[in-house]
Amino acid sequence: ARHGVALVGGDTTAGPLTVSVQVLGTVPAGQALRRDGAAAGDLLFVSGTVGDAAAGLLLERGPDGGVVPTATQQAQAEVLRARFAFPEPRITLGLALRGLATACIDVSDGLAADAHKLASASGCGLRLETDRLPLSPALLELLGPARARELGLRGGDDYELCFSVAPGRLPELAHAVEQGGCPVRCIGVLEAQSGLREVVGGVCREAAAGGYDHFATGG
Repeated sequence: ARHGVALVGGDTTAGPLTVSVQVLGTVPAGQALRRDGAAAGDLLFVSGTVGDAAAGLLLERGPDGGVVPTATQQAQAEVLRARFAFPEPRITLGLALRGLATACIDVSDGLAADAHKLASASGCGLRLETDRLPLSPALLELLGPARARELGLRGGDDYELCFSVAPGRLPELAHAVEQGGCPVRCIGVLEAQSGLREVVGGVCREAAAGGYDHFATGG
């Protein structure tokens, strides 16, 4: 209602019927937030917190989701359910990043997967500092650090913004974040070497992007 947009439909999945919807708009010349503008050495950031919506989906599935909150965890569970059912698009932050972010993507299929898409489109690799993931208190309380981190990396539907910024423009980023009204955190760096590497407890290792695959996962 805030943006005057009716959101209908979603996933691209296998099936006998295809419905295509096109949304048109305008953007100042040269300021579109694209996936393919980052360079090696750019810092990678993500807005808000990640993993919440994936936990909310597990809660919606009931005991089959494997997450059963205790009586004292009901408030945290409701926070996570709301993050899944009512995602908040980071429109104001996205507008503030125009002309500043070298590349940007929203986190719909999982942070690691979408960040890797950004890096690959830019002809770069990526090193993710997993200990720096922004994880909400509700997610940590309900699932514990290890599982919360895994959902933060591989879960989807948060619709937070994952973006890169040149190191020399961090003062401008601080101003943009203030305008955008949403916290961001540096979680990695773009590298010349292709592929995805995750740093866990100070140990760097090669990793698979994972995340949701519209065609491999099915409906």
